[in-house]
Amino acid sequence: MADDTVVDTPSASSQPGTVAGEPREAPKAPKAPKASKASDRTSSPGPSGGARKASRSRKKRSPPKGARFRDRKRRPRQAGSEGPVSDVVAGPVIRDNKAIYAYGNYDEYYGKRHDRFASIDARIEALLEFCGTELFEDKVVLDVGCNTGTIGFQVAALGARRVEAVELDRQLIAKALRHLRWLKSNGHKTLPEAAEEGEKVPWHQRQYAVSCVQGRGQIPYHAKPLRRGALREAMAKAKKIEKALPSVPRPRPDFPYNLEFRAENFFISQAELKRKTSYDVVLLLKVTQWIHVYYGDAGIQELFAKVHRLLRLGGLLVLEAQQWQKYLEKKHIPPSRRSFTNSLGLRPERFPELLGQQGFERQTTVASRKLKNTIFVFRKVATPQAERPPLMDQVFAEQQFLMPRPPKKAKVVPPRFATDGVPKAPQDLEAVSTQSVPAPLVPALAAEVQDVQKVQAADTATPETETVETETPPAKRPRGE
Repeated sequence: MADDTVVDTPSASSQPGTVAGEPREAPKAPKAPKASKASDRTSSPGPSGGARKASRSRKKRSPPKGARFRDRKRRPRQAGSEGPVSDVVAGPVIRDNKAIYAYGNYDEYYGKRHDRFASIDARIEALLEFCGTELFEDKVVLDVGCNTGTIGFQVAALGARRVEAVELDRQLIAKALRHLRWLKSNGHKTLPEAAEEGEKVPWHQRQYAVSCVQGRGQIPYHAKPLRRGALREAMAKAKKIEKALPSVPRPRPDFPYNLEFRAENFFISQAELKRKTSYDVVLLLKVTQWIHVYYGDAGIQELFAKVHRLLRLGGLLVLEAQQWQKYLEKKHIPPSRRSFTNSLGLRPERFPELLGQQGFERQTTVASRKLKNTIFVFRKVATPQAERPPLMDQVFAEQQFLMPRPPKKAKVVPPRFATDGVPKAPQDLEAVSTQSVPAPLVPALAAEVQDVQKVQAADTATPETETVETETPPAKRPRGE
């Protein structure tokens, strides 16, 4: 009987690497997936005779959002922790899932988040219109509270020799440094402008859609390209100042290599004093409110004194102070500072008077419809002689006068007795009783002293002492009787 085995002899062309006439190996069965421990326990046949699949594995789920922090014990925030800081901060304070910018470190250009192109700041345009291009050209400028550096970039592009911008929030400084590195890596010699004319572009193309901003986030205002021709128009509107002699231009670093950003608390930092740099222009734009709220009236005096030390003789201070109504808003001022704000005696309206007593002279007052606050330009003319200006003495005196105090009570001294129980002499009694008593109360007190003396004289006339009989309580009987 012939063998029943069948030998498959495929051609060499159909199976490469095999020889004709040789038996082909049977294909290997696919490996079953490794069952998990949970499936091993449930892989036994059930009452119906079928077995569960061993390849079914339970998927590892990630914990729900916020579950890892749910069991963690929350530390209660200490009262007054939003007070003055000795170092830089990182972002806002979060309370009840709301951002509180307790130090004024919010984005000032958030209202322009839908704009595709940026424009020159209204304060810079007003300063150029009133003071001319000489305000920043070939000057060393210090910008205190620069936020994301929008004004710093624009002042540097206007021809400043050097611009130093400082900010308390290091996250805002990180955004400014990121854009500065981008400008250097791409070789920009000025602020980039839009490729097309901004005025000719339709309005719906000059702004981003609301869904785009909400879904993809907003572009920082300092990183947006300028509207085409905006910088040139601002220079054309600047005030023309005639010079007696043309100045010889000195070599200076080109944009953007004339910019420097630092994260520091300017009020307590000594970096500028240790560098021994004399600045030509110091910008204090919307920063006085936060120093005033956290450091009080003495903090404002120390701020102006420090700016006076940093400026060279003839240097300019550009001051934009918030109005007193801004102090009373509760949006970003923490509760620990609201009660302290009510005790401030120095108002922003008196800042020019205080600066005049510290060696500054008012140069220009800039007011425009585009500006929310009035901008003052002061020039350093002299060194103050007194350590504390007379205005501060007046403010401190007013604070002492206005502070509520409890009413003073008249101190009536009772008659003093010696150790033996005999009262002192009448003349000593009068001297002791009328001591440290206001003048209007002396007659009334003298009449009271005379009544006391009469009572004492009557007691000394009858030396017999009255005996008072006291009843003795009966003795208690014991319980056993």
